[in-house]
Amino acid sequence: MAESAFRRRNGLIAINLAAVIFGSAALFGKIPLSPLWIVGARAFFAAVVLGIFAVTQKEKTPDYPKFWPILAISGLLLAVHWLSFFGSVQSGGVAIATLTFASFPLFTVLLEAIIQRRAVHFIEVAAVAIMIAVGLLVHPDGQTKAQNIGIMMGLASAVTFALFGRLSQKLGHQGGAAWISCLQNIIVMLAILPVLWLVAPAPPQPPDWIWLILLGVVTTALMHQLYFYALQRLSATLCSAFVALEPVYAIVFAAWFFNEPLTPWLFVSGSLILGASIILLKKEKPVILTETG
Repeated sequence: MAESAFRRRNGLIAINLAAVIFGSAALFGKIPLSPLWIVGARAFFAAVVLGIFAVTQKEKTPDYPKFWPILAISGLLLAVHWLSFFGSVQSGGVAIATLTFASFPLFTVLLEAIIQRRAVHFIEVAAVAIMIAVGLLVHPDGQTKAQNIGIMMGLASAVTFALFGRLSQKLGHQGGAAWISCLQNIIVMLAILPVLWLVAPAPPQPPDWIWLILLGVVTTALMHQLYFYALQRLSATLCSAFVALEPVYAIVFAAWFFNEPLTPWLFVSGSLILGASIILLKKEKPVILTETG
């Protein structure tokens, strides 16, 4: 019992740190580059760091025959998630991108209900419906065409991240977390590489590369390690509830670093998201997953 509580506490610490780091990811969408370059460079630098970590830590290598189909799908989902998310930031701004992305716990709840063959509880639907409503009503006065595109891309990033999170939880039993993340990022890079040079110019300034390295090393490699660590100790729904706080951190960071206005509506939106996340946390029963390897 004490060991289970210890594992759960460590999982909660890890997912909170991941949420803070996750909240900074939207800021990198401000880099004046194509999302293809942002995502491709992110995957490359993350794969290098994660690969080195996996080798030095002598992590368990994946069970390749059964592993590759799920790995390939998860890597492609990650690529679509990142591309749609940074596209949402560039089209609609940090607030729209992060608040619409915050609807992903709904899709996680639905996925787990289907997998567990249980009915979706009303309180779960009500909580995540609040998040979707907030995302769709980011600006009460209405949205421009670019903002509407940002909303649609933000919702696409939410759906693909929910699917990615569920597959990642399953992959956590197939090998070391760093190996899995490394291979997923390699798949992202390989999926983007064939079209990268054809559709987008390379980053022209050295500072752009510095930001891309930070995005890959800290916001990706470190964050994914924390997320995998938490998924091995907590349920996907519980992790989703914490990561759904990303908009709160992102909007504060955007106001701090880029002087984006903190409007009363954003405070209302953040409060609703925080309340919905707490509802999900209270509803969620502790689920401790067995570590393998």
